[in-house]
Amino acid sequence: MNMLTFVIVALVLTIVTIFMLSYKRESQWRKNNDDIFSFVISLISTSTGLFIALSINTYLDEVNQKNNLIKLLNTTNLAIENCQMKTKGMYLNTSESGINLTETLKKTPAELPKLYPQLEDNSLVNNYFTPNAFQAYIVCIDNMETFVKNLNNTAYDNNGTKVVVLSTYLRYLELAKRINNLEIERLSDEITEKEETESLKKIVQQFTTSK
Repeated sequence: MNMLTFVIVALVLTIVTIFMLSYKRESQWRKNNDDIFSFVISLISTSTGLFIALSINTYLDEVNQKNNLIKLLNTTNLAIENCQMKTKGMYLNTSESGINLTETLKKTPAELPKLYPQLEDNSLVNNYFTPNAFQAYIVCIDNMETFVKNLNNTAYDNNGTKVVVLSTYLRYLELAKRINNLEIERLSDEITEKEETESLKKIVQQFTTSK
């Protein structure tokens, strides 16, 4: 049961309690069955308190889980930035200086950003990512896995092509970070889900038209 369910049940029980306390106060039936009536009221009141407590605990747990996801996404962004720096410094810059890119990749193979590949199976991501953001994440990780595989393929020794793949890989890394940042903003209540969806559409459109 989610928090909304607990709140609705608590409200219903409160309304029932108020109705029972107000209904035919001076009736003979109320006077003859006062003990039973008091027991029922006490039972309903206890249940109401229980559901209120459950709704509060559920809300606080959800806030905590969202905060944990924000921390995870921030850490993942740091990993993405490290991967960007490695791609630019270790691969593209050394290639521009005349060093064979394939030889560099043999010594230090390209890697996906740490933590990022694990997001797909993370329970926090599955519970709190919006469908559009998760779909964008899948597109990013699928393409980046292909890029890394192609870069590390020693049988394919074409320096120029691998430079192009690295440049595209950098763009996907930036896209991944921007998706994460949008999720962080939504989870922090800085933007709504609708605003996030509109921003995602713009990002994807800019990304595809700039190829």
